[in-house]
Amino acid sequence: MQYTVIGVWQDDKPVVTGVVTGHHEIYGGDEETFTDGLWFARVAAGDVADAEQIAKTEAIENAL
Repeated sequence: MQYTVIGVWQDDKPVVTGVVTGHHEIYGGDEETFTDGLWFARVAAGDVADAEQIAKTEAIENAL
């Protein structure tokens, strides 16, 4: 299944804030509150927990 995972950077670590099924474009976000940055990733995974882990790994490896 395809997922879009949305997150923020906090203390140099990616933190997942939401997961939705399917591939979606993500726009905006509150960069004033989340000054370490925002990120999202589109991944293929078996379930939501796998999607979160894959996306966090991608965020770290690709500095999303």
